Amino acid sequence: MNMTRRDFWMEALKGGTLVGLVTVAFSLLTQTAGEHEKLVTILGYASTVISILLVAGYLRRFARMHSRAEGFSYGRGVGFVVAMMLFVGVLSGVYSAVMANFFIKEELLASVDTIMAQMQDMIPVDNFEQTYDLMRASVTNPLMLTISSVISNAFYGLVLGLLLAIPNRRQPDIFAPEQEDIQSAE
Repeated sequence: MNMTRRDFWMEALKGGTLVGLVTVAFSLLTQTAGEHEKLVTILGYASTVISILLVAGYLRRFARMHSRAEGFSYGRGVGFVVAMMLFVGVLSGVYSAVMANFFIKEELLASVDTIMAQMQDMIPVDNFEQTYDLMRASVTNPLMLTISSVISNAFYGLVLGLLLAIPNRRQPDIFAPEQEDIQSAE
């Protein structure tokens, strides 16, 4: 089966959506854990491990969708993980925007006030008010939160992809039969 660009993006969307939903679920659990530091730490580790295992599983599944004759390149594996993580970034960014604007807005603005009070002596007086207003606006700006989440998850996906693509790469087999059965992870 020759994978088309549409197949690539549809599979990345499926995997990224699942990983994104798991990430958001763990974020909600962490939010409800409140001040239980040990529980928050455990949830953070569990979220990371489960997300990495899901990404690795989807990458392996995607690699197996490629025929032996086609092979599966290292670059394609890295690209697939980055593409998945773009979708994770969108979901995480939307979650962050909703939380920042409807549930924890006052806490975020109080944090900005505290940080700006500490930095007051480091910022020139004529720029302080403008910087302060920009900081307050940016912590609740849905577009800014989503874009920053997409960018940070794409970078994380690049690093993760560089590692996870190694065991999944396969050289094309020019002697493989034309009509082979493709392994499916479903």
